[in-house]
Amino acid sequence: MIVKDQKLKKKNLWTAVGLVAFIVFLFIFTLFNIGVFERPL
Repeated sequence: MIVKDQKLKKKNLWTAVGLVAFIVFLFIFTLFNIGVFERPL
């Protein structure tokens, strides 16, 4: 049971990290599209 809980926690942690990374990527991508950074990709 303890091992199962640890695996679940690790999976939740990676899901949270992935979600945050995705949101940050989306935010930067949107800024580039709007043209806040006035430089070509």
